[in-house]
Amino acid sequence: MSPKSQDIKQLGLFGFLAQPDAPTKSGVVILPTIFGVNAFVRGYAETLARAGLAAAVWDPYEGLPLITDYEESKTRSRSLSDSGMQSNVKKWVDYMENDLTLTSIGVLGFCLGGRYALTAAAQERRIKACAAAYPSIENPRLSNQQHDAVALAADIRCPVQVLQPGHDPVATVETYAALRETLHKRAAPTIWQYHPDAEHGFMHRKEPAANPAATVIASPQLVAFLTACLS
Repeated sequence: MSPKSQDIKQLGLFGFLAQPDAPTKSGVVILPTIFGVNAFVRGYAETLARAGLAAAVWDPYEGLPLITDYEESKTRSRSLSDSGMQSNVKKWVDYMENDLTLTSIGVLGFCLGGRYALTAAAQERRIKACAAAYPSIENPRLSNQQHDAVALAADIRCPVQVLQPGHDPVATVETYAALRETLHKRAAPTIWQYHPDAEHGFMHRKEPAANPAATVIASPQLVAFLTACLS
């Protein structure tokens, strides 16, 4: 952990904050996978901080101990709600504006958080950039999901970048196609990364070799997109 990184447990906020060494007016709210605030997402927050962006990771489980078992994490994630996520994103944006005095804030999500990033950007007008890495958009929606993420994406007013792997058992090819069509109808830019040999979750999965190979290409573009939109 770098000297300017810290766990946050205050004022109803739970998560992790990484800040650049130099002053900045730009930041990103990171919405994690079902595993919560683990080493991968902490590391990515610090990657953004090294690029000059303050990065706050929302802990959807509000300080509960991390678990690494996939099925257990999936069960835990089913207790979350779209409205609860939206309320927490608002709290983080408020905190970044008021406490960190940031003026340009984006949102980045992975897997579960990728879907949340899209729905958050559609509803929170202060968000100036949205990035969704392999968003977990299931069809039909789960019982705890209030919103149709694909339909709601039409309301996103800021630039959007989506990372699509070629092998995704969560969001189908048809779902990605519908999302892309919806985003392309907007007035704001859409940037689409397609990695045909990569798998769902490829940025935090080392096997097969196609996953880290895709990450080498995908990650710098993701950082550059957020930096360009928020500068």
